[in-house]
Amino acid sequence: MGNFTFDTNSQFAIIVFETLTQKGKEMAHTATTVLNDNFKRIGETSLDERKRVSLAKILESLKQKLGGELDPAIRFGIYVNDAGQVLLSPEISVPMHELWLYRNREALKMVVRGLEEAREGKLVDLGSFEKYADDDID
Repeated sequence: MGNFTFDTNSQFAIIVFETLTQKGKEMAHTATTVLNDNFKRIGETSLDERKRVSLAKILESLKQKLGGELDPAIRFGIYVNDAGQVLLSPEISVPMHELWLYRNREALKMVVRGLEEAREGKLVDLGSFEKYADDDID
């Protein structure tokens, strides 16, 4: 199965990595979205003995830009340009069974609108659905 992610900075989720299967071979297809080219230097780091780079210096800045605590499921898309510059884009994985929503812009807009209306208190109480709890689902 493929690994699907969306960018946490976009208004609507953008699928940035998609694994396709063609003739039994998995082929990776990537689409890079740079949301803002206003990069600011916030420090420097070097490789450790295992050739890793620490992101500790950027975590506080990242928390502020993303609105609070970082989700433990956060991942980073890694992009490199022709000049060798590296861009890390914060992402989270989307479960395969939810992928349809991010591919269907109209459905996604309706869900986002519904969440905004709920946040604004625009709710209608339809009562209890308890009487349907034991119904068979086809």
